[in-house]
Amino acid sequence: MLFACQTNPQQMEELSKEMDEPTVSSVDVEWFYTKNGEASFKLSTPKMLRFEGKEPYLEFPQGLELNSFEQEGEQDAYLRADYAIQQLNDKLIEAKGNVLLQNAKGEKLETEYLIWDELKERIYTEETVKITKKGQMIIGEGFESDIYFSEYTLKKSRGIINLDYVE
Repeated sequence: MLFACQTNPQQMEELSKEMDEPTVSSVDVEWFYTKNGEASFKLSTPKMLRFEGKEPYLEFPQGLELNSFEQEGEQDAYLRADYAIQQLNDKLIEAKGNVLLQNAKGEKLETEYLIWDELKERIYTEETVKITKKGQMIIGEGFESDIYFSEYTLKKSRGIINLDYVE
């Protein structure tokens, strides 16, 4: 018996495009997003992977931290998650696992899944959330906010717990 193989370069290129391998892998990343020359967001992550294709995206397999800044350069919101994906075409960041969102007033939101929509300047989830603010903890399902977590709506509140608060 005799066997033969032939490699077609075009087929190999198409096959490699179908494989979901990152085109860029970076470690200890710190990015600043600017609007009109002013820092508006700072993204930090231990590892970032970039994937190309029709719907390119960035993956943050070891989580990320995202700080937003108001016009005067003061930090006004903070987001942390164990894992995240940023869809580059849609300008969406999907944060998953131990998601923490904190605003300038010190109010905290905790959930397992949150979407940060850069184009609509909205943050939202349909998952269970816990909001902690001075003297209260609020549990609910579904949440929507501006990107600074300064004005928000809790869709289904399940309870308010008053906490002993010491300043």
